[in-house]
Amino acid sequence: MKLAALDQVSVSSVKADSLRPGEEFHVSDTYGEELLTKHPDKFRKVDGSQPEPAAEIAPIAKSEPAPQNKAEDAPANKADHRKKGGKA
Repeated sequence: MKLAALDQVSVSSVKADSLRPGEEFHVSDTYGEELLTKHPDKFRKVDGSQPEPAAEIAPIAKSEPAPQNKAEDAPANKADHRKKGGKA
């Protein structure tokens, strides 16, 4: 049976590293059915005739990275803790 991961998930009996969203892999029919039953939101069965839906493997938006050092200004979504007290 061929399955595809819908989310990043770790299944050590399939692969030592994490399975990435959209990554396809082969498992036995019994184990494949067990994975689909226990985790229907993490895996889907792959037919050879259907193309990969792009909506299911779209990357998740990430927040802005933290500044590399204290000299850089903090991103707009982070509080600036250096501005303490009443000094201007």
